[in-house]
Amino acid sequence: MKLVLLLLFVSTNYLFAQPELEKANLAYTSRSYGSEKNKANKSQINLAIKYYLSANRNKSTLQASKGILKSYYFYGKYAVDDVEEKKKIFNNAVELGERFILKYPNSPGVRYWYLVNLGSWAEVYGVIAAARSGFADTMKVHSEKIIEIDYEYKDGGGYFMLGVVHLRAPYVPFFLSWPDKIKAEKLLESATLTGNNTLPQKFNYAKALYKNNQKVKAKKLLEEVINFTPIGDNKVEEWDQIIEAKKYYDSIKE
Repeated sequence: MKLVLLLLFVSTNYLFAQPELEKANLAYTSRSYGSEKNKANKSQINLAIKYYLSANRNKSTLQASKGILKSYYFYGKYAVDDVEEKKKIFNNAVELGERFILKYPNSPGVRYWYLVNLGSWAEVYGVIAAARSGFADTMKVHSEKIIEIDYEYKDGGGYFMLGVVHLRAPYVPFFLSWPDKIKAEKLLESATLTGNNTLPQKFNYAKALYKNNQKVKAKKLLEEVINFTPIGDNKVEEWDQIIEAKKYYDSIKE
C-alpha cells in the first residue's frame, strides 16, 4: 500500500509539472513580446520564471533547471536597468547554477547557462570583484568541460565561452598567465564553424581578429552584425549585439 501511495504521489507531481513546463517554455519563447530593440518587456519573462520555478518545486527536472537559469539571465540582462537589482538576480542565478551543476554534472546546458549568468555577474560587479572570485579560471574550467561533454552544444557554446574568456581576461604573470589572444581567435573561429554562426560569435570573433591586427576582416564581420535584421524569438538578444557592435565599430574607426 505504501508503495502504491508513493507511486501515486510521484506520478501526480510529474503530471502537474508537465503543464507548468509547457507554460514556462511558451512564455520563454515569447520573451521578446512587447520589447523595444534590446529593452525587454518584463511580462513574458516573469511568467517564464514563475512557471519554471513552480515546475522545479513540484518535480525538479533538468529542463526546468536550465529554464530557470536562462530566464534569470534574460531578465537580468535585458529587462532590468537598476544595477543593484541586476546584482541580486545574477547572484541568485550563479548560486542556483552551482547547485544545478552538482545535480546534473554531465549537462552541457546547465554549465553553459551558469557561465552566461556568471559573465553577467562579473559585468555588474566589476573587474576587481571578478578577479578576486577567480572568475576567469571558473569560466575556463566549465567551458572546457562543455567542450568535453558536447562540443556542438549551443552552436559551439563551449568554444565560444572559452574564446571569450581568453579574449577578455588580462594576462597577469604568476597570477593569470594562460589568457592568450591568439587562442581566443582560434576558439571563436571554431565556434563560428560549429552549428549556426550566431551574432555573438561573429561579434566576438571580429574583436579577436581586430586585437590580432586583422582589421579588414574584423570590420567586414562587424558590418555583417550591424546590418543584420532581428527576427523571431531572439530579437532582444540580437538587437543588443547589433547596438554593441555599432559602438565598437565606431570606436575603432580610423
